[in-house]
This record gives sequence, structure tokens and C-alpha cells, in this order.
Amino acid sequence: MKPAQFETHEPNTVEEAVSLLESLDDRAILAGGQSMVPMLRFRLAVPETVIDINAIDGLDYLEEDDGWLRIGALARHADVEESDLIDEQYGSFADTAPLVADPQIRNRGTVAGAIAQADPKGDWGSVLLAHEGEIVAQGPDGERVIPAEDFFLLPYDTTLDENELITEIRVPTPAPREGSAYHKLKRKVGDYAMAGSAARLVLDEDGRIETADVGLTAVDITNVRATDAEDHLEGERPGSEVFKRAGELAAEQSNPESDEHGDAGYKERMVNVLTQRALGDAAERAGLVKRRVSQ
Repeated sequence: MKPAQFETHEPNTVEEAVSLLESLDDRAILAGGQSMVPMLRFRLAVPETVIDINAIDGLDYLEEDDGWLRIGALARHADVEESDLIDEQYGSFADTAPLVADPQIRNRGTVAGAIAQADPKGDWGSVLLAHEGEIVAQGPDGERVIPAEDFFLLPYDTTLDENELITEIRVPTPAPREGSAYHKLKRKVGDYAMAGSAARLVLDEDGRIETADVGLTAVDITNVRATDAEDHLEGERPGSEVFKRAGELAAEQSNPESDEHGDAGYKERMVNVLTQRALGDAAERAGLVKRRVSQ
């Protein structure tokens, strides 16, 4: 099947792209195109106009600035995967990037595009939630910053306004004694997650957990935080028993569906295991726990 006929626009600035969004009725944004192009091909999406933002200079950055890790709208998965900064400072990002699909998709697909797609089986949404990240969008009325926990509504549906363009994804730079990790179960290389867990821990000077964030993949209608597990962790010392209970709480709070890859009960058990493993790695990376939790 071939795509239906459509017009294309290639704006050179963010302002021009926003103006096109405002003036055109039936349109779609193209960044990496790894979700959009298949949807066009199979006519799951039939926009009259495609706005290709790849000609906009200065949106492919990946940098730390003013207390934030800033990822521009045109930064590719591969940029994250190959970044020394990410490898040294952002464990969950370093874990996630190589697990996204396959090299061809990682070379073209963008982190911001994956967030905008809002697929509950996508990895980056959980990582963004675990890092208390933000989405920066530009619209006709200027810039708007959307906390990640307020962004995801339903599968493929977000609080982004129809005339807004995501320009940046950002998370706070790591605090002292902070560590993060991401673990994912998938059927084979290139598949979406059957279940996944992103964890971030900040430890106080006494070695107790000061801040805990856990984001879950593919086990609810959106990427979600495991708030019961987070509440259990805060104030505790990192360790296998604490992480075991957190895994159980994350599993209890998850809401997976049975499908051809596994029933809901199996996926809940995987949430338990993956959360324990992510917490163990996060604690180790925070510098005060030397042995990884194993299952």
C-alpha cells in the first residue's frame, strides 16, 4: 500500500513551523519519521499536509545547560547512545538508547518524536517520568513547559496543543549521590517492550533514599509512575529487601493486558523483577551500594 497524496512543507525556523500548524487544518509533523512513515504507508494517517522540520537548524543538540540535560527536537536516539556525557552521568538514558528498536531506526528516529508519539510501549516516556522531566513546546502564544507527569493522557494522546511543536525534552542534571537505570523485557531485538521499568534514586549523606522515582513501560494505558513503590522507598536504606517490596508494589500498581506475548499475571511478575533490577543498578550507580540485585 502507498500513502495517500499529501503536500509537504519544510520550514526553516520554529516560528515558521508553528505558523504552518496554526494556518493548516489537516497536518502532521515529520521529524525522524520512524512512526509517521509507516502510518502514512498503511494509511493509518492520511494528513493533507506533512510539515518536515528537519530543515530547522539548531534543534539537534544534546547538552547540559543551566541545571538541565537538554535534548533538542531533532536529536536522534543514536546521538544519546553515542554520547560520552550520557554514558558517564545518565544511567537510565544510556541503558535505554541501545534498546530502542534497531540501528536503522535509532539513526533516524528522535527522542522528542518518540515522546510525542506517546506509545505506552515506548521506552523514553518512562525514563522521562523517572527523571521528573519536562517537555518544552512552542506555540502561537509562545513557549510552554509541560511536566512529564502531566503530558501523557491516553495511548497516542497528550496534552500538547494541536498548534504546538515540541522543541526540547529536558531533565534536571544529576544531584550528588544520584543514580538511574532502565530494564526492559522484549521478545526479540527490535521489539517494543513487553514490560519495562526506569528507576532513579537520590541518596542523602547518610545513605538513605532521599528521592525515588519509578516509571513503568507497557503495563498501563500510558507510561506511568509507580507511586506506591516510590513512597515505600523514600527514607529507607537501599537493599534487596527494600527493593523486593518496591518491586511488589510496582507490580500491584501496574495494569497490564494479556496478549499473544504473555498474560497479565506474567507481565506483573516481570514488572516486579525489572523494577528490582533497575533499583539495584540505580543504587549502585549512586555510589553507595556495590552489589546489584539479581533475580
